[in-house]
Amino acid sequence: MQQLTVSSLLRYLKNRLDTDNNLQKIYVSGEISNYHRHFSGHLYFTLKDESAAISCVMFKSSAATLSFEPKNGDKVVVYANTSIFETSGQLQLYVRGMKPEGLGDLYARYEALKKKLTAEGKFDDDHKIELEKIYIEKVAVLVGDKSAAMSDIRTTFARRWPLCKVDFYPVLVQGNDAPADIIAKLLEVDKKNYDAIILARGGGLFEDLFCFNDENLVNTIYDLKTFIVSGVGHEQDFTLCDFVCDLRAATPTASVELITPDIRDVMELIDEYENDLKDNLINIYEKKRMNFDYTIERLLHFQKHLENMKDNIDADIDKIRKSIIYTLNYSNEKIEHITSQMSMRLDFRLNSVKLAFKRLNTLLEAYNAENVLKRGYTMVLQDEKVVKKKAELLNKEFQIKFMDGTVNAIGRN
Repeated sequence: MQQLTVSSLLRYLKNRLDTDNNLQKIYVSGEISNYHRHFSGHLYFTLKDESAAISCVMFKSSAATLSFEPKNGDKVVVYANTSIFETSGQLQLYVRGMKPEGLGDLYARYEALKKKLTAEGKFDDDHKIELEKIYIEKVAVLVGDKSAAMSDIRTTFARRWPLCKVDFYPVLVQGNDAPADIIAKLLEVDKKNYDAIILARGGGLFEDLFCFNDENLVNTIYDLKTFIVSGVGHEQDFTLCDFVCDLRAATPTASVELITPDIRDVMELIDEYENDLKDNLINIYEKKRMNFDYTIERLLHFQKHLENMKDNIDADIDKIRKSIIYTLNYSNEKIEHITSQMSMRLDFRLNSVKLAFKRLNTLLEAYNAENVLKRGYTMVLQDEKVVKKKAELLNKEFQIKFMDGTVNAIGRN
């Protein structure tokens, strides 16, 4: 029989425990006793129930995430892995997280509902909607009223994409009444032809975010016709809404950043397009100018050629006077005809260009809204949009724009 040392036995047992998936990343409930916070920041305590107890240690980095101060007698649920402290041979739990008892039920409900909805295909990627516009124009934001998340979203839109119209719909983001309130607002904004919907909330405890794990809310989001992005909690927080939404952002601020361009990048792109357009226009102008110069050069060359011909004719005029006179007359007529044709073509081309310019200028003047107003017409605006038909006028305030100002009115159909 093999003989083992105490160290090798404990090392063997520790290795078996550390590699057993059933004993790693587990939730254990019990009552705290022998609680002690070491000056280093580590927590040492015993977790017990009616018939058993186990030693626990929670290192400083994990203890810093606690939202409450544990004490003897507290009933808690710990998230931990099982191992052996080789020096003393003691079996203990290395605790990574701790919540007051009751959260264990929430985690169980969360995992069960997540499994059910996954099986139903509610989180499938092929059902998710793509954001159709790069430069979105109209967004609905469902967020807590006067919350930090609302302020962050408003600030981020103003910084990144101020051209977008952002409508805020305050909703409850915590508690039993929150899912119904969110559902009602989602159904309302889904009918208003927004480019996107943002559902957002700042970070919090697992139980604080639990309203975003509501089954009816998940089903409502699944049936939406509008693209929706989830910006609930912080990067480490996950809710069922994150999985069903078309896009998940780590934070409320990130939800804006994921669906908007940065206006500074857009301005740089516009500058590039402007420079390209200028370069193209310059190239076109230079080519036309070169063609014109070439034509003039050919005409001058032709003129010089005629002058040479005339000199030769004059030198031989005595010998072939009659022939030269006939030839000269014929050549002059031909020159006049060619010159006349060229002049007519140039005049026709110039007149065509002038007429085209005049037509374009007339069209620009005709489509200028300010000129239309100057002729006595008015323009009706509602929600910053032009109302073309009476049937489009809603029963609420609208504006009548005159040449010299705007008058507000109330629509009544």
